[in-house]
Amino acid sequence: MTSLNNQRILVIDDMPSIHEDFRKILAPRPVASDLDDAEALLFGDAAPVSQSEYELDFAFQGRDGVAMVEASLTAGRPYAMAFVDMRMPPGWDGVETVEQLWRIDPRVQIVICTAYSDHAWEDVLARLDARDRLLILKKPFDMIEVSQLARMLTAKWQLAEQAAAQVSSLADAVEERTRELHGSESQLRQITDSVPALIAYIDAEQRFQFHNLAYEEVLGLKHDQIDGKTMREIMGEELHEKERGKIEEALAGYAVQYDRTQENSEGQPRDYVMQYFPRYGEMEHEGTVVGFFSLGTDVTELKRVDRMKSEFVSTVSHELRTPLTSIRGSLGLIAGGVAGELPAMAKNLVGIATNNCERLIRLINDILDSEKIESGKMRFELQPMELKPLLAQALTANDGFAGQHNVKLVLDAPANPVLASVDSDRLAQVVTNLLSNAVKFAPAGSSVQVRLWCKNGRVRVEVADSGPGIPEAFRKRIFQKFSQADTSDTRKMGGTGLGLNISRAIVERMGGQIGFTTETGVGTVFFFELPEAVPAPIETGIRSGGSTRPLILVCEDDPDIARLINLMLDKGGFDSDMVHSAEQALEQVMLMPYAAMTVDLNLPDQDGISLIRALRREEATKNLPIVVVSANAEQGELEFNTQPLAVSTWLEKPIDENLLILSLHRAIGNMAEGRPRILHVEDDLDIQRIAAAIAQDFATFEFASTLREARDQLARRRYDLVLLDLTLKDGSGWGLLDTIEALDIVPPVVVFSAHDVEPKESQRAEAVLVKAHTSNEELIRTLQRVLDESLWGTVHPPLSA
Repeated sequence: MTSLNNQRILVIDDMPSIHEDFRKILAPRPVASDLDDAEALLFGDAAPVSQSEYELDFAFQGRDGVAMVEASLTAGRPYAMAFVDMRMPPGWDGVETVEQLWRIDPRVQIVICTAYSDHAWEDVLARLDARDRLLILKKPFDMIEVSQLARMLTAKWQLAEQAAAQVSSLADAVEERTRELHGSESQLRQITDSVPALIAYIDAEQRFQFHNLAYEEVLGLKHDQIDGKTMREIMGEELHEKERGKIEEALAGYAVQYDRTQENSEGQPRDYVMQYFPRYGEMEHEGTVVGFFSLGTDVTELKRVDRMKSEFVSTVSHELRTPLTSIRGSLGLIAGGVAGELPAMAKNLVGIATNNCERLIRLINDILDSEKIESGKMRFELQPMELKPLLAQALTANDGFAGQHNVKLVLDAPANPVLASVDSDRLAQVVTNLLSNAVKFAPAGSSVQVRLWCKNGRVRVEVADSGPGIPEAFRKRIFQKFSQADTSDTRKMGGTGLGLNISRAIVERMGGQIGFTTETGVGTVFFFELPEAVPAPIETGIRSGGSTRPLILVCEDDPDIARLINLMLDKGGFDSDMVHSAEQALEQVMLMPYAAMTVDLNLPDQDGISLIRALRREEATKNLPIVVVSANAEQGELEFNTQPLAVSTWLEKPIDENLLILSLHRAIGNMAEGRPRILHVEDDLDIQRIAAAIAQDFATFEFASTLREARDQLARRRYDLVLLDLTLKDGSGWGLLDTIEALDIVPPVVVFSAHDVEPKESQRAEAVLVKAHTSNEELIRTLQRVLDESLWGTVHPPLSA
């Protein structure tokens, strides 16, 4: 009998009668051939086989059967299958017998024969991990069923052996192919060893199965000290524990990227960007993660350069913005007549100095804005706003610059409101950049057209000039950093080459796109498009009848916010009416005697500033107390804010309920205003003198140059506001806030520094101003607003307490 024609069957049962039954079924004595023919005709392939087809052996106990299997393997005559009884007292039961059989010969096919079991079949199958090697035959069993099982399982064993023989043949072929692959692997290793990055393959047990030369050089280890070792052994306990979550994530089938700092063989820390790519198995392991590839890129030098860039930006921000703030402020005061009337020649020189100071400030701000965009730190506050007033303001702001070039600015906009969701400051920055470029290249005596229109839900702004057009060679790189058509040292047009790059980034952050059309000798049109914003439906609030409470008119374009203000006012003891546009406000205010009014600056038909001016021109409303409640309360052209009774208080959104109620009570009650005292913490004496001169009409300034001086003065007397620089000789200005917040009466803090402030830090101050970005008027308005909101720090506790 060859190993591929195995008909050997072992029966293990403690009942002799069972042995005899199997013998009758699988090895019957010879009978008449006509009976065989009849049975074959009746049962087909399932008819009993002839006596010579199977070779049967019998055992009464499990131990005996195991011994027979061991002997068969030694003799080279293994059993193809075994029928095993489940209960065979007093020895092993069927489950233990099967376990022992498979321990000796995993290939043998098993049929468990039983009428009942001491084990649940689910437990039996789980314990034996049977897969496809186990079948169950219930007693009393059928002759045909036994015959079928014998034929199928012996055939299955033979097929398995044939497959094993083929595998063996394939193994020889694989061995040959492996030798060929070793040559390819050698080439691959040479390639990976030449790459200056950490490359490795780690298996599911977190062991290094491959690594390149860089690993050995960085860690100072030999190949055998890394190969086959676990990541814990190579990385060390502390680093492995720190990165364990990333490793487990990769083994769960996810690509991972993170930063890691690791010491090299010389004890020097190196910065790496680590990337893990999971590897899935094949064949029976298909869909299972069997390991991951690891790539570590050394970015130590890149991070060093990035730190140098950050230090440079910090230096530019502080060391240049601070003196420029002094220069700008001083020139503004001189031009305003603080030092007396200037001779004509002196005025001209001051004007030249002011223009060049502003030019240098723009250059610094462009560089810093570019860095903010790259690092993702530029903040946007998008609000649905009408674009026509914003464009008009931009044209007004740039009219002087255009006049210097003898160029006229013209706005062409539809009468109907055109709205888009924008950050007003950033939009003004884009329009200013486009206008500046157009004016510089427009012929003297010509005009620059600014056109606004809306079509198919898209808002388009165009800035058109009649200049020479853009050279063909420059068009593809026009939005790149530091790009200029004329890059020579003697170029006629100034600028940094950053304006268009910054403009594109701003427009894209607002959900739009920017582009241009140009024709040599005819002119250029720069344009940007934004999604149109749909104004909210108007809903008018109704006050409760018969009330004697003060009546407030709420002018707010957002119905939800209007209703929120209405609820706050009702809680604070006021009645209110609600309108959602400037036109409605002007009509409603003539119908009712309102005690005060709240105004949002962003209205669909007219900006809030124009509405306030219109109210002040009317005799009936010229003294109406007005509280501005807006996301842009600090922004816009608010030059009228210094006029008596123009605006009582400026409140930023989100709305502080206590401040809203407090501001209205103060506005209605016409509280007496004293002269607030401000502590200015600043180590630059020029900035001290300029700030004091700017605010001399409404506040008294005292000064401290260090944190120590500031703490001493705060301990001696109460201040209504602290104007705080962050970069002081003896530490950061943030260190003073703990002292301020511990005072019995806490004054508001306005940060006035050369550095930008992170949003989280800015929450500790009432306002944050950057020196080079802040004009004299903006400083005055901010100080007045914060003083108004706090009532100079004298109201405690909050009204809602």
